Amino acid sequence: MALAQVVEHLEEEAWVDQCVEFIVQHLGHAHPRVRYAAFWAIAQVCYDQAPDVQTSHHETLLPAIVTGLDDANVRVATSAANAFAALGEELDSQDIEPQMDDLLMRLFNRLHAGESQALQEQCLSGIAVIAESSEELFVPYYSHAVPMLKQVISKCTKEEQRSLQGKAFECVSLIGSVVGKETFLPDACEIMAAMMPLAKDGFAADDPRRESFHEAASKIAATLGKDFKPYAEMLLSSIFNVLKQRPAENPEEDDDDDDSVDENLQLLGLRTTVLDEMEEALELTDTLVQALEEEFCQFLPSTCQNLLPLLGMRLSESLRGQVFKTWEALAGCARGAASKGCLDVGVLQELVAEFLKRTVGAMMSLPKGEELTESTCTTLQVQASGCAGVLRKAGEGVLTREGVKDIASVVAQLLDGIPCTSDMPSEPGLLRRRGGPVMEDDSDGDEMEPEDEPPVSAQSVRFSLCDMIGALMRASCEDFVEVVLPTFMELVKTLVRPDRQEQDRCLGFYLADDIVACLGVKSVPYWNGFMNEALTAMLDKSPVIRQFAASTIGNAASQPIFAQVAPAAAAQVQKVLQKQGERHRRRRAVKVDAKQSALAVDACIRALGQICEHHDSQFGADAGAAWSMWLSSLPLKYNVDAGKAANAQLVELVVRNHPVITAPERLPAVLTVLTEIYKSKLSTSELDSQIAKAVSSLGEEHLRTLCGGFKEKQQKKMEQMLKTTRAGA
Repeated sequence: MALAQVVEHLEEEAWVDQCVEFIVQHLGHAHPRVRYAAFWAIAQVCYDQAPDVQTSHHETLLPAIVTGLDDANVRVATSAANAFAALGEELDSQDIEPQMDDLLMRLFNRLHAGESQALQEQCLSGIAVIAESSEELFVPYYSHAVPMLKQVISKCTKEEQRSLQGKAFECVSLIGSVVGKETFLPDACEIMAAMMPLAKDGFAADDPRRESFHEAASKIAATLGKDFKPYAEMLLSSIFNVLKQRPAENPEEDDDDDDSVDENLQLLGLRTTVLDEMEEALELTDTLVQALEEEFCQFLPSTCQNLLPLLGMRLSESLRGQVFKTWEALAGCARGAASKGCLDVGVLQELVAEFLKRTVGAMMSLPKGEELTESTCTTLQVQASGCAGVLRKAGEGVLTREGVKDIASVVAQLLDGIPCTSDMPSEPGLLRRRGGPVMEDDSDGDEMEPEDEPPVSAQSVRFSLCDMIGALMRASCEDFVEVVLPTFMELVKTLVRPDRQEQDRCLGFYLADDIVACLGVKSVPYWNGFMNEALTAMLDKSPVIRQFAASTIGNAASQPIFAQVAPAAAAQVQKVLQKQGERHRRRRAVKVDAKQSALAVDACIRALGQICEHHDSQFGADAGAAWSMWLSSLPLKYNVDAGKAANAQLVELVVRNHPVITAPERLPAVLTVLTEIYKSKLSTSELDSQIAKAVSSLGEEHLRTLCGGFKEKQQKKMEQMLKTTRAGA
């Protein structure tokens, strides 16, 4: 028990190994209390030292846990099941497969025996972990698992069994998502039949099934897709009842327990549990929209009607953000339905117009200038981000020319009314701007924010307003160029001047980057106002300025006129990479300032690839060296946008059989990069498929020669690509 308390603070891997080895010796101790404590300690070590413990010790721990699941003492078996849930979350199918049959049979037997509710709940967690990790390997166990889970669901009739029933809903929905719709559909109908009465009756504030219900319904909807439609109306009715909750006239709590209500939410008269429930209901709405696609348009009027009042309510920051996210989903659904002829485009235009009318109007009514408080900044930023998201999802043709002009005018007024002071941060925070970093997941699978992520500020609001302009130019490109662009290019020209404050220059290059990327050749007439400044700023002392200046240069490279400055731009990138490239490859950026610098270097690498692709003829004999510098700097590991774009570019060059990239002397380096990209956070399922096809096209015999010196992990990735391609064929 003492080791379990301190292991979280150990930094030396050897010490952690010693702890695990010591605990393992006691998993078979004669006394059940010692065995219980040992399994409990293993669970804690797995949570606190993941994934290192799983990688190093799973071959020892899994057989011990199998034995523990057979323990005659129910509490020991429960502790063993808990240890497996902690261990298994970080294992893949190859790790679990040798013990999979033994684990599942014991978990099934203990679940069926029903010796204690705690043990049953841990068994459900363990089964879910195996299903999620093993994927298609779980299919043979489906016919044994699901009938048992349905039985658990039907037998949970007592109030104290609600958490068990909730866990069973979650477990069966996860299994369904693993095996797929074709196998799961008949059972899913039975599961939904059991869940619908709960949706109709609603959940008490302390009902542990509420969160499980939403999670299960979401997974089932995502699995069934449009076949979930028969359940949508009832589910939406339940969702609307949740969203109709309003602040009480008297927000005072009967028990006077201020700790039970968030201080900022006492004004609302809503308990935090209600706000959580509203947020979960909106997340479930998003899933329904994604599952039903254009067929959700049948429910658009009622959904919008229930969401509109929320735009005018004072809500928590998290809930307000989710409201806008749901509006984005509805706009995207309406656009998809209109493009398929299922919805009149006028309905989409009306939806967007009503949303913008309420939201932009609310933005103009907020205090400005010296009265801009942190609370006001937070509200304004969420509203601006929401408008940008809705415009992006709604697509082109939803606004009139006057509408474009009016929204741009509001944004210009807001930007003009927000003071820029030397003491505010130069950027809004790594997670609040375009081109932010890839974040490591925490133990719950949620993305972690950097410890030093600054609070919402006037600068973060300004960046969000610029995002709104970016969405506006994409929604109405021609109108934007004619009635808005000249004004904003004058703003860019002013902001990027070397004599302006760092905060202004960051914003100026952020806006210039988006304009060049979106408008392309239409931005060229204005290049004299910022392009030379961007070239110089690639070596600026501010990493944020460097990032967006480099990105501006890279996005400009696709234009033929850029050939005039291509050698100078490549020389600037070369200076950056010669100075920081090696350190960038070797070290992992952890602190915020290090991540800012890493993002800037990534932007330079991305820019070099764009310049090489479009203008390597300008480099003469140095072209090969420029390509090699780019290739040796891949893959990008920090900048999400630049990383995915650079990875896609590399794959496209391989597919096109580019003579430099596919030269025999460079192919091993190219394949090394592709193995790192494949199935990583800087890839997508579509890109993974393209990588597998590109690699397979080289031929298996040729690949064996090229990859002879690869590490074991790289060899496995390569084999996985080939296996995927064979299965597809």
